[in-house]
Amino acid sequence: MRVDFGMIAANPSSKAGRNSRPFVFGRPAAFISITIFLFVLLQITTTRANEHPPPVDVEIVLAVDASGSVNRDELQLQLNGIAMAFRDPEILGAISLGTYQTIAVALLIWSDAGYPKYPTKWFLVSSALDAEKFAARVESFNDRHGALTAIGGGGTGLGSGLTFAINMLARNNIEGLRKVVDVSGDGPETRPWNKGAITLPAARVLAAINSVTVNGLAIETDIANLTYYYRKNVLVGPASFVLTARNFEDFARAMKLKLLREFSPAAIGSLDRSNRILAVR
Repeated sequence: MRVDFGMIAANPSSKAGRNSRPFVFGRPAAFISITIFLFVLLQITTTRANEHPPPVDVEIVLAVDASGSVNRDELQLQLNGIAMAFRDPEILGAISLGTYQTIAVALLIWSDAGYPKYPTKWFLVSSALDAEKFAARVESFNDRHGALTAIGGGGTGLGSGLTFAINMLARNNIEGLRKVVDVSGDGPETRPWNKGAITLPAARVLAAINSVTVNGLAIETDIANLTYYYRKNVLVGPASFVLTARNFEDFARAMKLKLLREFSPAAIGSLDRSNRILAVR
């Protein structure tokens, strides 16, 4: 017998209506509603849990100079140096020595204080596969942003770039034991032309307030003893340090040493002293 549930609900005096619980308005409907509610709540809870990544040993922004003194090839040398470091087994070994054996890393391209900044998303790295994903993204950054050379350049907005990096750390929804900004560049900060630009003194205060360590990699292609400038005007934090790259071709070597120290302070001690750069604060 075909039963029209619409008619039953509308005519409870019918035989089927008297002997059956309403499909829409009775307890079965309430049970279904509760079941749906619990299912949705479970999905929301699961989604929120998935949105909050596991804790990491260090959150680090690699802030790379693309100001007017850095041409496209020199920018690519910096990107290649970072990619090469993350493909190095020693870097993965240093990461594995951490409490959580995981780090969170993002790239930031900065230039003039008044020009746009170019960040990547955050990458969690705990394996060679994770490291390769980040390395590939960094290595191809120039290719994916063909207009970068047109909007890069200008002055050296160190304070503006550092402030942007600190905000990246504050908004990444990741809990790390340490927060670090690794600033690399080939010159001192230049006076910004745009009003309201944040300069290094204010940016360093912001870093200190947010417990962000600022380390440096000074590329001394054009300015001798830039390392000294970085030590006095860029670094933030009691454990902060700066290393020196003699030129852009030397960047990869210096970056590897720097990451080893940042990911595992004990790892740097095992390196041959002849490969060390005397520029540690």
